[in-house]
Amino acid sequence: MRLLGGTWRTNSIVVKLMIAFVLVILPLYGSSIVITHNSSKQMQTEVENAHDSKLHFYHNHLQFELDRMSSLVNEFSFDEPMSTLSTRAPIMSRYEIISSLNEIHKKLSQIMVTSPYISDVVYYVPALHKRVSAVDGIRSVEDGEWKDLLATMGNLNGELSTSADDLYFLKSNPYNMNHEEPPNFILGIRLSADELKKRLQQLSETGGSDITLSFGDEHEVVISSSEQAVSTGLIQMLPTESQDALQVTRYHSDDHLYYSLYDSDHSFTLTSSIAEEVLQAPLERYKLWLWMLTVMSMVIIVIFSLSVYKSIHKPLAALVKGFRMAEQGQPDIRIPHSRRDEFGYLYSRFNHMIERLHLLIEENYVARIRTSEAELKHLQSQIQPHFLYNSLFSIKQMAEVENVELIQEFTDYLGQYFRYMSRDSHTEVSLGEEVDHAMVYASIQKIRFGSRVQLFIEDMDPMYRSIAIPRVIVQPIVENVFEHALAKRSEGGILKLSYQTAEGSLSILIEDDGDQLTDKMLVQLVQSIGEPAQRQEDEEITGLINVNQRLKIKFGSGYGLAARRSDLGGLCIVVNVPWKGELPHAADANR
Repeated sequence: MRLLGGTWRTNSIVVKLMIAFVLVILPLYGSSIVITHNSSKQMQTEVENAHDSKLHFYHNHLQFELDRMSSLVNEFSFDEPMSTLSTRAPIMSRYEIISSLNEIHKKLSQIMVTSPYISDVVYYVPALHKRVSAVDGIRSVEDGEWKDLLATMGNLNGELSTSADDLYFLKSNPYNMNHEEPPNFILGIRLSADELKKRLQQLSETGGSDITLSFGDEHEVVISSSEQAVSTGLIQMLPTESQDALQVTRYHSDDHLYYSLYDSDHSFTLTSSIAEEVLQAPLERYKLWLWMLTVMSMVIIVIFSLSVYKSIHKPLAALVKGFRMAEQGQPDIRIPHSRRDEFGYLYSRFNHMIERLHLLIEENYVARIRTSEAELKHLQSQIQPHFLYNSLFSIKQMAEVENVELIQEFTDYLGQYFRYMSRDSHTEVSLGEEVDHAMVYASIQKIRFGSRVQLFIEDMDPMYRSIAIPRVIVQPIVENVFEHALAKRSEGGILKLSYQTAEGSLSILIEDDGDQLTDKMLVQLVQSIGEPAQRQEDEEITGLINVNQRLKIKFGSGYGLAARRSDLGGLCIVVNVPWKGELPHAADANR
């Protein structure tokens, strides 16, 4: 698209493409999103409401039945024949006792028929060793039977109890915490697990879900509408007391959704589970619509693609071909054209760009080579006249005392130093050669300063020596140590050189114990190394920046110099270079 004088041209390819894109995308994806969103949201809402209503309905029904059974137990526990039989038995005849038991049996039968959830009503008289059951009638019992039943009273954290996998409403008179001491009587209503399960099955027939009823805070008794009950692990995860009253809680586990409702009065939990595949069934018809919409979309996209191919792809392919030829370095690339749209403008600008690009590459390449060579020349020219003068003066002093061996050692070092600094045939050397040269310089200064300076040089691992680095990298840093940290020391001067390795890099640490470095000077030095573009007048900082820039040009921005305070108290300069699998081959400076 060409923008001339702030107006859009009507034949703009971008305008055509935008219009076509809107026409294709908005109707297709807008319709699909609306349909899918509305249908899934409506289905989810209906399912949740249905499960909420189902759980609330059964909860209300079950709560009503349990409250009624609880009332019956409490009411008949005060019935005179039941409550006084134990105390009247010693003065009653056998006939009177049997008549009372028969009368109690009739009352138990009347209680039993009041609710379909009652499977039996039992009445124990420990003093007579008798048990009256609405189902089994009257029989004699041992003490162990009523003791076992009495021991379970309230074990479900409420009025309900569980004994031998059966649920009971139990009432004893008098109530006694000591279960070994016999009460006057025990009255209990046993709930029908089969009837509870049958009711759950009837409730779960609609909606394709399973319903589980569990009693107790620890879910000791579990009744499910299906043979595959909700897993015990999931039931143990369901909260009880922490839930709000009559609040349905939703969970998602594996491939099922769970809806849970807790009743704190009778300590039971209703849990409804439904498979996700059942939930997805109502969406099948929407999938059919989406498939039809997809087919229509594919037809439209094919037509749209043909249009794009003709108006955009073919001219764009010519431009891509031109760029690939440019990548191969062909200087005479031209794209002939007669177009008047955006591609016509791109073709003409491409032709002009190629001409300028080759010219700028050539100029930049030459300039960079000259800059790198000039930096090295500048470092080589930093052989200060006073260093040469001091070296000659040191030789004169040694000659006056006729120290021939020291003169020989000193001049040998001096010759190695100048031979290395004046050698121009190579811009790269191995790390071993560079460190050896820096140690030659340090040895010259050690002879000059004598016992005022101590050198602590860690031996270099042979695997490091072949690392290729730019020339004159380590020696300028060592020179700064002597010039700015050790030259004015009357004693105790220390120069330390050591190595550290990290993943993919090698660090050369050059430290001193100089006492002239202030925190302000250290901050300025760190900032100068981190921001080399700022002009620096300080000779020391300028030399370090020069070394840092050359390392970054060679290895990249992740390497170079870093400055910090040394553990010795002075300055620590860290030279970071790549190592272990990321190194260029070391240059052979001797060939």
